[in-house]
Amino acid sequence: MAVECVLATSRQNNRIASHRKRITKRQGKMKGRIASAHLLLTIAYNILKTGEPYHELGSNYLEEKQMNKELKMIEYLKKKGYTIAPSEQQTA
Repeated sequence: MAVECVLATSRQNNRIASHRKRITKRQGKMKGRIASAHLLLTIAYNILKTGEPYHELGSNYLEEKQMNKELKMIEYLKKKGYTIAPSEQQTA
C-alpha cells in the first residue's frame, strides 16, 4: 500500500518523488519504490510520534543542504586563517 502511495507522487514535484527518482537512477525501479515507501512510512511515523504537521522540504532539499554544508566548511576554514573562495568548477 505504501508503494502505491509512492507511485501516486511520481508526477508531483516533492521530496518523495525526487527521492524515488534519485534511487531509481542508481539502483533500479523496485529498490527506488521500496526506498521511497520506507521514506514515506518514516515520515508518517514521525508525524504520529510528534503530533506536528508535515512540512514539505521541497524537491531540491538535498542540493540546498549540500550547498549550506560547503559554505559552513568555508567559513570554518576562514576562521582558522585560511584564504578560501568557492570555485564554480564541479569535479566528477
